[in-house]
Amino acid sequence: MAALHRRLRRNHRRRVGLPRPRVFRDRGNPLEMLEEDEIFQRYRFRPATIHFLVNGLHQELTTDTNRNKPISLLLQVLLFLRFVATGAHLRLVGDSLGISESSVCRSVKAVASAIVAVFARLYITFPVGEIATKVKEGFRRVASTSI
Repeated sequence: MAALHRRLRRNHRRRVGLPRPRVFRDRGNPLEMLEEDEIFQRYRFRPATIHFLVNGLHQELTTDTNRNKPISLLLQVLLFLRFVATGAHLRLVGDSLGISESSVCRSVKAVASAIVAVFARLYITFPVGEIATKVKEGFRRVASTSI
């Protein structure tokens, strides 16, 4: 009976042209709800490392306004880590934290770009000189044994 009532109300809203009511979900902090081992299993990082990432990406990912209840920086980083750690479809990653597939897509793209912009120049270096020669020879050995 309740389902019929909801359907009638939805159909009335469509006929009259009323907008669908917006629902804002309460998104808590998953790091507070899980044990450290569970966090590592889900995101492949320890909580301290996740907080390091969040602090490092703060300038890149902070929005100017709080309009429309934006996804917090911590949740954006957790969505990205879950996506990269599991390789699951965006919808499944979003379902784990109660976020839509399109929002997960935007968050993953933004966090990936921010990580490249912030951490690539600090922590990623290419070998030069003698070390580069050793790395090249190692690759050459691997390539010759696989043929």
